[in-house]
Amino acid sequence: MRRLALKQDWFVRYEELHRGPEHAAEVMRQTEGWLGAQVPCDIHMPLIEAGIILEPLEGLNSFACEWTQLKSWWFKTSFYLDAAFMAYDTVELSLESLDAEADVFLNGRHIGHHRSAFYPFTRTVREALTEGDNSLWVRVTSGVEHFSEQDTAFLRNNLIDCEAYGRGDPHRTFVRKPQYGFGWDWGPKVPTCGIMGEVTLTGYRDLAIRGVRAYTKKADARADLRLEVELESFLSLATTEATITVEVLDGDRVILALEEEVCVRSGVHFLDLEGVVEGAKLWWPNGMGAPHLYEIRVAAKTARGRVDFPAFRHGIRSVRLLQDKVGEDERLFAIEINGVRAFCKGANWIPADSIHTRVSDGKYATLIGEAREAQFNMLRVWGGGLYERDAFYRACDENGIMVWQDFMFACGLFPDHLAWFRREAEAEMDYQTRRLRNHPSLVLWCGDNEDHWAIVQWTAEGRKPPFFGGAVLYNELAPRAVRRNCPDIPYWNGSPYGGAQPNDHRMGDVHHWHEGMMSPDMEKRIAPEAYDRLDAKFVSEYGYVGPCRRSSIEAYHGGSPLDRNGEIWKYHNNFFEKETVAAGVSKHYIDAEGLSTDEYLHYAGVCQGLMYGYSLESFRYKELCSGGLFWMYNDCWGEVGWSIIDYYATRKIAYYYVKRAFDPVKLIIRREGGVARVVGINETPAPIRLEAEAGYVSFDGRQRETRPVTIELPAHSRGEVLTLPLGEHDDLQGTLAVIPRSASPQGHGSSSTAQGNGASPRERIVAPSTLRTEVFRKLRIPAAKLTISSFEVRGDEASFTVSSDTYAHAVQFGLDDRTRLSDEYFDLLPGERRQVTVYGVDASFSCDELRPTSISNPEQAQ
Repeated sequence: MRRLALKQDWFVRYEELHRGPEHAAEVMRQTEGWLGAQVPCDIHMPLIEAGIILEPLEGLNSFACEWTQLKSWWFKTSFYLDAAFMAYDTVELSLESLDAEADVFLNGRHIGHHRSAFYPFTRTVREALTEGDNSLWVRVTSGVEHFSEQDTAFLRNNLIDCEAYGRGDPHRTFVRKPQYGFGWDWGPKVPTCGIMGEVTLTGYRDLAIRGVRAYTKKADARADLRLEVELESFLSLATTEATITVEVLDGDRVILALEEEVCVRSGVHFLDLEGVVEGAKLWWPNGMGAPHLYEIRVAAKTARGRVDFPAFRHGIRSVRLLQDKVGEDERLFAIEINGVRAFCKGANWIPADSIHTRVSDGKYATLIGEAREAQFNMLRVWGGGLYERDAFYRACDENGIMVWQDFMFACGLFPDHLAWFRREAEAEMDYQTRRLRNHPSLVLWCGDNEDHWAIVQWTAEGRKPPFFGGAVLYNELAPRAVRRNCPDIPYWNGSPYGGAQPNDHRMGDVHHWHEGMMSPDMEKRIAPEAYDRLDAKFVSEYGYVGPCRRSSIEAYHGGSPLDRNGEIWKYHNNFFEKETVAAGVSKHYIDAEGLSTDEYLHYAGVCQGLMYGYSLESFRYKELCSGGLFWMYNDCWGEVGWSIIDYYATRKIAYYYVKRAFDPVKLIIRREGGVARVVGINETPAPIRLEAEAGYVSFDGRQRETRPVTIELPAHSRGEVLTLPLGEHDDLQGTLAVIPRSASPQGHGSSSTAQGNGASPRERIVAPSTLRTEVFRKLRIPAAKLTISSFEVRGDEASFTVSSDTYAHAVQFGLDDRTRLSDEYFDLLPGERRQVTVYGVDASFSCDELRPTSISNPEQAQ
């Protein structure tokens, strides 16, 4: 086998849409207007490089790029094949992703039409090739031009779209490509178009390994690992003798070797192999254990050569969707990993760039690494984006981030009444379930985003659609594809889905919008206590809007001055903000009117952090809730929006609140039933004993009515550990708190998993938990005196300890807003000391650069 990647030396030009594939020879004779390119390539990339368009994601530039959707785009390249390559029996051409309607020509011959960005165009092309120079041409368009108003009539009034805001396209659901490119409340209208994946020629002799499925039959120390190998023989009239070998490696050590001699039949042939991995190290989600990975190598040897399947890393783990009954009409909705019920902590993932082809492997690594650092254990890949590149899933495997994977259908009716559309969807589902099935991070397939729910909403509003366009996709095609290709991974029909109708709190998952951030009642949008009343079994979407850091806002303003009343600011502001940010700031901190830009960014960021931190703790507090995924983790451009890490991979203020809310070992205190009830969480595999004090602490530090307590937290546990009387104390001058003094893992094998930042292997730092009783601006909190001590620089990290004489709120250190810290914007109780690490410093970094401050209410202090 030999593979040739056609990456370099491409050229692209545009023509009017009426210049169809029948004009290919004429277009290729053109000598001017070609731009240099390399694939993968979105047409915006060479246009930006050539200065024909400005960066679409800055300022208002996207409007000046809309003409690109109204053109046909022509790519060409040439390549040389030597005699050795031409000696192969079979040669396949594969274009991994064409967005979205494409025609492919090889040596001037039309070899096929393709109409999906979500599975490859693949053809056997040996007879069309020649020794020496060859040419490959591709015509591609954005796709929507193929569909008329008559085609889309059934969609009328039944599409969740953004046309009122100058974004969206009523034809989008007919085109199998990333839907977000047409614009959403959080993203601009920059429709993708181009050759979006690798282009390869592969030569084969005798046979090919078409697929390998590795799965765990039994996940424990003596793990039963099974592999299904799919072979294809190119000898249509004869069998082929082959030796199939499998190696499972742990680092450089082969821990399992399997070999089988087989008589391979003509065409497709399946082979099942199995073996036992002794002393297996299981793959665990982040915080629950180590995400251990093995490497698997599979090869086939014949008399004429050897064929290797691409080596891949795989984790030994079991996964199950728990739906046990917990009441007469209620069921759990929980992911069970290796027999342990997990609480899914994380957010929704969207493409990391409106021009997704330019997202580098490095950016994937950065974003997934930051999710791990924020103590996520799950990302939901939202159904209006794309099935991400392999680099994304590899990073999730390595970092212990579970993936909830939507099929790519979102927010509308889809035309599955058309036979061609069903065929396209089925091909896509078959390809993607086969491609992604070996990633241990993938724990759930989901049919769609909000399509079931939309039917209910439209019906209630008197806009009931003529039929459920998409029901065949989610209820028939998708579950069959999952069952056929990866039956060990659970399937769920949609999100939200479950119960008598979608968004039922009694079972399934919910999107908490209409009673939250999108409620007509402003108070419900901005009051964190509202989340204490939510009794859903799994919250897969909800959110709160907040701004980026100043450096990012300056970047997407593209050199224009920052003006919160200007057109650029408004354009890069989420549709659903609707004065919510200002209202939240005014409720919790300070009157928003008249704030400077820097003051607005500070208070709005802290307010977003408050809403996310409190709500996520509320979900973890509830015994029957098994997941909290907010909308959304990342951005495709810069805006005031839902995310906690922005388009430039800079942490927003809310990032640190989410990180603390997701602590693997945590105490959460809430007022319930006339007492303060404390829930203890230990997601690690080792039991932990906490020595703590619990009781009332005044904000000025003068009053401390506490008692010592010992709290036992079993491994992988969550439940009530303590109750405290509310007492007669003044809630405006102090708080009930549980303050851990030491946290020691109990038992064996706990040193690597129970360790926290700055903790020894036998001790873990667990943050205090306090009871929220009133909005901050009403509390009587004096200005805090913050002290820095124990400053030290080691390598590229600086560490120090910060303490306060009184209660300090939202402690920050005045560093460049792109600086990464282990923690920031946290609260300190009187006398509390907290160790902080600053990452990425140089030897000149000094303590003088730290300018600790906190938010106080001097007018309320007594």
